[in-house]
Amino acid sequence: MRVSMTKMLVLSLLTVGLMSGATIPRQSPEYGFEVPGGKQVLLSQYKGKVIMMGFYLTTCPHCKDTVKVIEKLYKEYGSQGFQPLGVCINDMAKMLTPDFIREQGATFPIGYGARDSAYGYLEHPTMLQLYMPTIVMIDRKGQIISQHMGGDLIFGKDLAERERNFRKLIEDTLKKSGASAAPAKKTAVTKKASE
Repeated sequence: MRVSMTKMLVLSLLTVGLMSGATIPRQSPEYGFEVPGGKQVLLSQYKGKVIMMGFYLTTCPHCKDTVKVIEKLYKEYGSQGFQPLGVCINDMAKMLTPDFIREQGATFPIGYGARDSAYGYLEHPTMLQLYMPTIVMIDRKGQIISQHMGGDLIFGKDLAERERNFRKLIEDTLKKSGASAAPAKKTAVTKKASE
């Protein structure tokens, strides 16, 4: 029986399409990566926190912008249990990650890891391209509750929309996890007239 090349291509694409979806929600397996200086970071170190784990390429402009947005939100929500983490998975990431961190002004843990390990964690077939950045949201119970690849609507058409979408994702996850989800208030110190 002879099958046309077009039919084979369509069947292959359909099969790959069916294989590419990650299970959501799912229990997050342990995942580790190395930060500059050689220290190992494990997800289990942050048990009980709301984790936003980003997978990045150090050369990707969207990844750089995303890290800056997440850093801003970390400053606002970190005291409520929000913990971002980042893993650079491109070639030479070990060498490029320190500059990536410094250039973005990131204060949350960002390191580097093997691409195949990241694909396995994300339940993403290695034969398909992974659009970057890819963001995983993990609740306080260790459940992966959402997973978004670059180009997903959550990233929006501009940085302001991306920030709004990430803020909503963080606030919703904090609320569902039993924490208040308001940004930390900035209080002004005023002097009394008698001082």
